[in-house]
Amino acid sequence: MRRPLKPSRRKRSPFYWWRRFRSHKYLPHNTPLLRKIQNGDYNYPPYFQQAEWELEWAKDEQEQYVKDYVGNGDPSKDEAYEDIERRAKKRYKKLIEDAYEVESRHLSTLTEGLANRFKLPKETIKTLMEEFGGTIEELYIDIKRKKNRDEKF
Repeated sequence: MRRPLKPSRRKRSPFYWWRRFRSHKYLPHNTPLLRKIQNGDYNYPPYFQQAEWELEWAKDEQEQYVKDYVGNGDPSKDEAYEDIERRAKKRYKKLIEDAYEVESRHLSTLTEGLANRFKLPKETIKTLMEEFGGTIEELYIDIKRKKNRDEKF
């Protein structure tokens, strides 16, 4: 995926100041599992990619700072130059934390949802997820097909 332009001037929440893009809109908890899967509620979180973009944007900003530098001495030793990197690394760290937390929550709620929907043990679902090579929706359909044929898992 190509890196987008750095977003600017978006109204930020004081609770999630490090996020530059809108968050995914999850369906309510009582929505059927298949609809949640189709909505992308269990997809890989975009925060990993956004964290990488933060570092790239910081590099671009530092290059621009060096180009526009008017002081004496080395611009890379200037406090403003280092501040650009500090801010980017702080944002990067927070985005990576969010990404791991969201990914863990997606996996656990998906496992729980599949186990409840098909009345299978969570360990069986985890094994099927590890071995399966398709999308989440294809996994759901495969488990449903196997369950309808009463195959042993």
